[in-house]
Amino acid sequence: MITLFLFACVWICTAKGLMKTSAVLTYAFLLFLVLTAVFPIDSVYLLPVAVVYALCAIVAAMRPWSALEIEKPRKTIKRWWKHPRELLGYRIMNILLYPFPVSMLSWIGGKTLELVGPLVKKRQKIMYENLRMTIPECANRDFMRRVWNNWGRSFVEGLKFATYRHHMDKYVTIRNHGLLFKYPQFILTSPHYGYMGVMALSFVNSGYILNVTYRHSNNPLTNDILLQNYGNGYVAEERFIPVGNAIPMVRALRNGEILNINSDQRFRGAPYIDFMGILAQTSTGLTQLARKFNLPILVAHVERTSGAKHEVVFDEFVDVPHTEDAESDEINGMKMVNDAMGRIIRQKPDEYLWLHKRWA
Repeated sequence: MITLFLFACVWICTAKGLMKTSAVLTYAFLLFLVLTAVFPIDSVYLLPVAVVYALCAIVAAMRPWSALEIEKPRKTIKRWWKHPRELLGYRIMNILLYPFPVSMLSWIGGKTLELVGPLVKKRQKIMYENLRMTIPECANRDFMRRVWNNWGRSFVEGLKFATYRHHMDKYVTIRNHGLLFKYPQFILTSPHYGYMGVMALSFVNSGYILNVTYRHSNNPLTNDILLQNYGNGYVAEERFIPVGNAIPMVRALRNGEILNINSDQRFRGAPYIDFMGILAQTSTGLTQLARKFNLPILVAHVERTSGAKHEVVFDEFVDVPHTEDAESDEINGMKMVNDAMGRIIRQKPDEYLWLHKRWA
């Protein structure tokens, strides 16, 4: 009974977004399970533990939902079941996998998703259709398994971002690093390619402040973890801005800082622009800002060299046209950016994120 009681308390704290407290309670609960399985502990000694958990659960239950939950109301089943389950599952996975060295962890993640990924029929179908339209010679099971393997590796490598940060010389190399200092300010963009999180490491001690735009996690409880996997808290030069929040983007550019926008995702209502030979809805926000502030766009990507090792590659600068037709300039600029990203993807197509509906 006390086990069920403690677990219920952990669940309530997790569901209400009491992040730091719920993390400690989760790890303590798992330790409790191990200890009670190994040692015969009298239930009397567990009463103080139960009281602490009960108090935390009461505080969590009285706590209001997060601002995100208020702005975008979630269904009850997501608040109380799906979201806490995903977060607790992530924490358990973190405990089980974290002791492994990053090279072994990367191999485990790759092989696991290589086996499990193809069973997710919806994503497998999306990947096949994307490949059939753009690189038909790669629309086969062997190639798609390699795609799953790469993203399985990239996902679990995020658990070890601290390792990449503290051992950059061992795991991360930089190609064309001089391009980073060609201009005093620019806008950075890259395709969803490889383990993108290590891109921020190329800005360590560079003198630049990097502002990274990101899409808020569908699960508000895992959003902080998502950011940690991309360097938040490990790279002092890195800041994060939610996609669609234009004011901090403009403020960063006015302050002379670097803005990173990943522009290869479908954006409903956006104009159709050629991307790898197929028209795709493409946001022109990147080129709008570049044109407004008269800044070049640096196209870059992160490439897996071997195992858990990566290379940050600064590929080329794109200059947005400046004529009297602003809309045409923005579209033509995005066409050039898409062409540059297409050249990157065709070099090692198995490292691109083919799992989203880019051309639908």
